[in-house]
Amino acid sequence: MDSMSNITRRRALFAGGGMLAFGGGVGYVASRSGSSEQHYVPATSHGSTETTGFGVDLAGRPIAGERDAEVDIYYWTDYLCPFCERFETETLPEIGRNHLDTGDARLVVLSYPNIGEYSMPAALWGRCVWSQVADSDPDAFWNWHSAAFDEQSESGTDWADDETFTQVTERTDGVDASAAETCRAERADSIRESVDANLAVAQEAGIQGTPGFVLYNRESGAAGKMVGAHPYENFADAIDQVTES
Repeated sequence: MDSMSNITRRRALFAGGGMLAFGGGVGYVASRSGSSEQHYVPATSHGSTETTGFGVDLAGRPIAGERDAEVDIYYWTDYLCPFCERFETETLPEIGRNHLDTGDARLVVLSYPNIGEYSMPAALWGRCVWSQVADSDPDAFWNWHSAAFDEQSESGTDWADDETFTQVTERTDGVDASAAETCRAERADSIRESVDANLAVAQEAGIQGTPGFVLYNRESGAAGKMVGAHPYENFADAIDQVTES
C-alpha cells in the first residue's frame, strides 16, 4: 500500500484543492545508530471546538502548534503501538522544531485503538488528562503523553493496565490523578463515541493502523495520507507538497 495516496471522501476538495499522491511505501523506520531518544513538548499547545474541512472533530483533542497554521497533521495513534513510540522519539521532535514551533503546521493527536485490549482505556486516560490541563498547563499533558509511551515493554501488551496508567498519572507533575479517574468514570461513553467518529474519518481515508497521518492544507483543501513511522525527511517532503498545492 502506498504511504501517500489519493483519498476520496466528503469535503476533501474544499477551496478547489485536490488530493495528493505522495510516493513511497509504508514506512517503518529502524532505530538510527547513534540517535538519542528524546521527547517533544511543543512551544504552543491549544484546544479547539471546530470540525475541520476534512471532517475531523477537534473538540477535546490535544493540538500542538499555532491556531492559524496552514497545514493540519492529523495523527492517529495508540499508546500500545511500538511504531507510534518510535515516531514519538525519532521523528516528532524534528517535525516539532521545524514545522510546528515555527507556525507552519499544527499536529492533532487522535486515538486509533487497535493494538490490544487496553488500547481504548489508554485513549480515555489521554483524553481525560488533556481535558484537565489544556487551559492551565498543557505541557503537563505532553509530559504525561511521553511517559505513557515510555512504559511500553519489549514485546506484547500485558504491561498496559489501570495500575500502570495510574502510576504514570500520579508521577506526572501538574496532573491530578483523582480528577482523571473521575473523568474516566463519568465521561467514558461520550469519549468513546467521539473517538469512534474520528476513527471513521481515518478509515474512510484508508488508514487501517497506527501510526496513521493525514496532512491537510486548510486553505487549499489539498490532502494526503501517510501510514507508518516514517523518517523526518518523508514528512518534510509531504508538508512541502501539501503547502504548495
